[in-house]
Amino acid sequence: MNLDNSLENIPRKDMYFKDRIKNVSLDVLKDILLCSYDTSSVSSYRTSIKANIALLDFMLERLLLKKYISEKNLYKLVTDLVEINKMVTGWLNNHESKFV
Repeated sequence: MNLDNSLENIPRKDMYFKDRIKNVSLDVLKDILLCSYDTSSVSSYRTSIKANIALLDFMLERLLLKKYISEKNLYKLVTDLVEINKMVTGWLNNHESKFV
């Protein structure tokens, strides 16, 4: 996902969205890494990952409404988010089935 290029057009007054989107995307990555090491809390990490992906989706739609990103960029980013969500869900389902 090429977030940096898509977030370049955000004006200074709305830098909160840019910073928050970057922080939430790093939280998703952190939760994925923690989940791979801490197998006892897989369901809580899954909830956190899905919630953060939904939050990213919401914030990206806000940027579209404010016309900071184009529909084409939004579509690309949301497609990448859906793909990440599918991969994480499949990985966690497979991971849980090994330990049940």
